[in-house]
Amino acid sequence: MSDSVSLKPLSRDPSRYKDVFLNAFCKIARKDLEYEEICRHFDRTVMKQLTRFFSNEDQCNVLGVGVGEGREECHFVKNLGAYFTSVCNVAIDPNEDMLTIYKKSITALNSGNASSSLSSSSSSSPVVFHGFSGSLAQFVSDSPLAEYKYNLISSIHSIYYIGDLETTFTQLTSMLKDKGMMLIVCNKDNCILPRTFSEKTYLPTVVEERRSSNVVRAFAEKQGYDVITCRVPMDWDITDVFDEQSDFGNKLFDFFTQTAYFRHTAPAKLVDDLLSFWRSISVLDKNGRILVPADEEILIISK
Repeated sequence: MSDSVSLKPLSRDPSRYKDVFLNAFCKIARKDLEYEEICRHFDRTVMKQLTRFFSNEDQCNVLGVGVGEGREECHFVKNLGAYFTSVCNVAIDPNEDMLTIYKKSITALNSGNASSSLSSSSSSSPVVFHGFSGSLAQFVSDSPLAEYKYNLISSIHSIYYIGDLETTFTQLTSMLKDKGMMLIVCNKDNCILPRTFSEKTYLPTVVEERRSSNVVRAFAEKQGYDVITCRVPMDWDITDVFDEQSDFGNKLFDFFTQTAYFRHTAPAKLVDDLLSFWRSISVLDKNGRILVPADEEILIISK
């Protein structure tokens, strides 16, 4: 459908993106469950390997790609700081507002470390923070920090947006230390997001390829990497999307299409087409709420 030319990618409206992400998507995404599962598998698997293969006297370099507000990444660097005497955290995000939120979390973490160190010798090491506002491709071409080798590289729901998979994976693995690890979180192919972008090709091409966890895992294994897969089953309540008077629902509409103000700028036939599709893949719970599957997988990739 040629109507896509009039649609504005959400990434080109940073303030709308921030509003949509924090005030709509995060409210249905069961972020607490996701956070707990990611942190649990990080503590159980990633920390175990990193502390096994790297001396605590080494500087631990951590690269976060598409960190957003960085809740999980903050947990990573805090725990790594409890083992390594030096932690350097490089964070990439194209949305400067989101990067600022994450930077404040690291600043608060460092402040807490400074306070606790007065009474305890077991506090985490201070984190040296470097933020880069831009894409992974820009980081690789423009930043000297791309020459670093990293103990840990994380990409939590960002690998969908950062170029073709072969190039992205090659760029990330080239920056990984021997025995280093990558932690990638992405949706399974039954989720509303990959299914929408697979079916509705008229949406903006801001998402070049909606990559499910199956695709990423298969590619990594084909390249000879070991992959541990941890499934996080969940669903999302999208009831408000079907209420055109709901500001919350309209923000969810934007996130699911990665388009700014979709309901108000897209032709009515596209709005109806999407609503019909979403209803076809959803179920009603006992309270009449409309739910869609949103299963995720945590992929722990070893070099």
